[in-house]
Amino acid sequence: MKKTFFMFIFILVASMQCWAQEQFAGAWNCEALKASLVMDLMEKSIPLKDFDSDEDTYGYVKGQLNGTWVILKVKKLEGKKALVRMVSDIGYDAQDVEFRLLDDGTMEMRLVGDQVMKTIDKGKYVKMPKMVVFKKN
Repeated sequence: MKKTFFMFIFILVASMQCWAQEQFAGAWNCEALKASLVMDLMEKSIPLKDFDSDEDTYGYVKGQLNGTWVILKVKKLEGKKALVRMVSDIGYDAQDVEFRLLDDGTMEMRLVGDQVMKTIDKGKYVKMPKMVVFKKN
């Protein structure tokens, strides 16, 4: 009886983990940055439409940023948080980014470590906020 109970709890926790990970797939928009986020952190299934690459990625962020930022690597994925490594479309700059699913269906994007990502304001590159929120499409 005890083994059955623990097995049930294990299966329940494992299925909840898979459900949370599936939530890291889709498209979101950020009004503040006039940006879109498209990702699937479970597998490289997102094509880069504007590039000459045939290789699919985990996703990208595109908008009023210093280029398109591609999710190069999923470093950590647990519960409602994911830590990824993003690289700019020219491949020169890289940034660790944490995505967090919020209860209202929005996605929080937080820059981790040294801030490399910038936004464009009146034709100039300026520091981007450390945290922005994307709403699911």
